[in-house]
Amino acid sequence: MEFDKDHCIKMNDGNKIPAVGFGTYSPDAVQKSKCEEATKVAIEVGFRHIDGAFVYGTEEEVGRAIHEKIEDGTVKREDIFYTGKLGSTFHRPELVRSCLEQSLKKLKFDYLDLFIIHIPVSLKPGPDLSPMDENGKLIFDIVDLRQTWEAMEACKDAGLVKSIGVSNFNRRQLEMILNKPGLKYKPVLNQVECHPYLNQSKLLTFCKSKDILLEAYCALGSQRDKMWIDQSTPVLLEDPVLGAIAKKYNQSPALVALRYQLQRGIVVLFKSFTRKRIEENFQVFDFQLSEEDMKTIDGLNKNLRYLNLIQLPTPLSTRLLNPTTKTRPKHYSPQETRTQDLWTTLSFHLKMNNGKNTSSIPDFISRVRNQTHISSPCSIPVISPREAPSSGSPASAGDSKRSILYFLNRNSKQLSF
Repeated sequence: MEFDKDHCIKMNDGNKIPAVGFGTYSPDAVQKSKCEEATKVAIEVGFRHIDGAFVYGTEEEVGRAIHEKIEDGTVKREDIFYTGKLGSTFHRPELVRSCLEQSLKKLKFDYLDLFIIHIPVSLKPGPDLSPMDENGKLIFDIVDLRQTWEAMEACKDAGLVKSIGVSNFNRRQLEMILNKPGLKYKPVLNQVECHPYLNQSKLLTFCKSKDILLEAYCALGSQRDKMWIDQSTPVLLEDPVLGAIAKKYNQSPALVALRYQLQRGIVVLFKSFTRKRIEENFQVFDFQLSEEDMKTIDGLNKNLRYLNLIQLPTPLSTRLLNPTTKTRPKHYSPQETRTQDLWTTLSFHLKMNNGKNTSSIPDFISRVRNQTHISSPCSIPVISPREAPSSGSPASAGDSKRSILYFLNRNSKQLSF
């Protein structure tokens, strides 16, 4: 990866993005108060890339921090690269600009440097960022993300954003945008969870082939919040292999994990509220890993995902607890989660169709597959034709599930789940 003197990378639209960014997600009010001060520290240390989002609820604090550093002469607005994100309740094309304008108002900015679709899962529009039904289940929305993308393009044309991109998209979802008739601007980057335990090598190769940058969040693994991280998952920064390489270079495991991504050509995000760590991790440009050590870190890949966006497709601050039961959500294996997501999505479809027969499932799946995170095979229980309900009769809850199973078993190859 070639950096310029300011450690920036040119994107496919000609604009430049700093290779290392500072994250601003804060899970609660206490952390939000720290976010403002941490953002000021990050700018003082040298960070110029600030990553935010509408659903983080920290844009006012981040905006104040940036403006304070502008007023004291540390930076100019044009020195700062700010990323904002489109919330899932704003996917309908007529709502996209509204979300953007609300972010601009909170930040007190005239434009965003980068505006990206946060998650390719659409939720019911409204003031609630995590709309739930009476049973505490998320209420989804059916939106063609190609239309959402056209509205993003219009925001760029209006001068409200300089660049547009996506986040948490898999290859199929990217291809849906890239192959859209009349595409005006292709995504400049795709922001995804990426670290040595989930190195996203296939997605990286695809993105490079399309001149789309990959940007890594959770690059240091993840914070060990007991409310949403399974405590049995390994701690990345305690990995002995990573530790040995860090000792070899007289660096911290965190710096090695960040440097690993940069040398793969990945823009990397980092978050901390501690000045010492903020200062330390900005030293990522001071050393280089050998090719042998890069391969060794490649070998740590476990396809382990810390942040489960299927299970948690809304802002963490509002989705950690079920608002009805106030209990910790169950943690699922990747296989269980893909299957559960399939049931959730299809059940939602059946509910929208008033429990009628499942004859429209094939068309629905073709519309949904590009908006879900089912990107690898999931286990589907076997069901015989005798167990499937007749297509001409209304489906009960049990019949609906059996119909889905029967359909999926007959069409699993074509669906490529």
